[in-house]
Amino acid sequence: MEFKVDSVENLNVSDDEIFDLLSQVYVQAGFTSAEIAKTVFDPVKVRDRGMLFVSQELLENEFSGMVIVVPPKSKAIVRAKENECEMHLLGVSPKHRGHGLGRRLVRKAIDFATDSNWSKMILWTQKPMKEAQNLYESSGFVRTGEMTKNGIEFFVYERKLT
Repeated sequence: MEFKVDSVENLNVSDDEIFDLLSQVYVQAGFTSAEIAKTVFDPVKVRDRGMLFVSQELLENEFSGMVIVVPPKSKAIVRAKENECEMHLLGVSPKHRGHGLGRRLVRKAIDFATDSNWSKMILWTQKPMKEAQNLYESSGFVRTGEMTKNGIEFFVYERKLT
């Protein structure tokens, strides 16, 4: 399979596709309740968080993954301080896993944040998400703590950018 990774402005992705992907990745896998998903995965709110990078499988022209880089001044910031950004909602469709797409999306997010001259990127991932933790750690993120949000326990990771 061949994929293209770019900003959502350059790869046309519908709101329904965004909600469906996030539901597959988080709700169907048991990480988020359908009730919470209605609010957290609302496509308008997702797009408003920051820069949305998406991937598209080229042969079938299918939306296959996404990640959001949340800039320092975004209302969606949870933990980042001045000149720091956050990475939110990394997700790859189950059909398209195993091709390094998550790694490419993370790399795109890091490159964008570095080019924006932000000093640090912060993210959090649920404790059972071992594959995501391995990806983040192999991408230079260091686990720095824990937090609880909506009754869910997370590990917090950070990566210096400059």
